[in-house]
Amino acid sequence: IIFKGPAFLIYFICGFWGLSICFHIVQDIFGTFLAFISLFLFPALIAFAPWYEGLVNGDWMALMVIYGGGIVATGLVFIGSSIDGD
Repeated sequence: IIFKGPAFLIYFICGFWGLSICFHIVQDIFGTFLAFISLFLFPALIAFAPWYEGLVNGDWMALMVIYGGGIVATGLVFIGSSIDGD
């Protein structure tokens, strides 16, 4: 639980923080109404937003938050599972 607890907290925080960043990227490009619609009807648009922001505008922060947090949290889960013998 020493490693898995913080890992799931990192998943949670980075997930919502990343969703917020991606939502704002889509909102800046398409407007608020289409950003809300994309959450439900076009989730791939939200998923590709950090890649767009990095490649077009050179701002890799969203990608670092989402994937960096996921990699760190996955590493912690792996370490915790190895220690626990799961």
